[in-house]
Amino acid sequence: MATEMAAGNATDESARRTLAYEHNVSIELPKSILPARVQAVQSACLSNQALKCTPLDISISTDEAVPSGRIVMRVAPAAVSQLIDLASEGGEVKSRTTHAEDLAEPVADTERELAQLSVHRDRLTEFMKSKDIKIDQLITVSRELASVQSQLDSLNTRKANLNRRIDTELLTLNLSLPRVAIAAEQSQIRDAFKEFGWQFKSSIANVIRFIAALIPWLVIIVPGLFLLRLFWRWIGRRLRRREVRTAE
Repeated sequence: MATEMAAGNATDESARRTLAYEHNVSIELPKSILPARVQAVQSACLSNQALKCTPLDISISTDEAVPSGRIVMRVAPAAVSQLIDLASEGGEVKSRTTHAEDLAEPVADTERELAQLSVHRDRLTEFMKSKDIKIDQLITVSRELASVQSQLDSLNTRKANLNRRIDTELLTLNLSLPRVAIAAEQSQIRDAFKEFGWQFKSSIANVIRFIAALIPWLVIIVPGLFLLRLFWRWIGRRLRRREVRTAE
């Protein structure tokens, strides 16, 4: 049983070494401390080397009524709970989700490709050392060796990124006010006063656009109406003359 347990623990540990974890946490904080809390988490991430923290995206809404913040970091596994505790101090964690992606297959594929290309590179290197190699062969082998080395560099970069995703965890902290506080800050009358200036300017702009669009038509319509009036007067005079002649 001890042997089976040890084998099971080794298997679990091996699986954990290929899992990339992502955490998404929603935290509600009072309005008075939310903006400063974003700065505090950012400072802790940058100053505490033990956290192995790298900030990826930090944003904060400066809305005085309803401020909010969002912090995305890549941290050491042991630092996840520590940073969540720091961010939620004086507030409440409303939700927390954790997602793990198994990178065993891409890690194995990368290792296999690295091994194959390394063997190929070594063979090319040995071939270039041959005294019987010709100039044209040397040129061809040199080009192939450069191509293999470029592929090796690309694979090593991929391997480093995979290891980084496995060795550290992605942590996203969403900071907001409590729902009750947000509802209290949202007032239709207050919003109407805030939007008064913008609405007034927008209405003035619409009137100006209407006048600007109407002026070209007035240039055509006004003279047209004047000419139409002259035409009807001329028609009226002709009709009156014809009536007079008929009466005589």
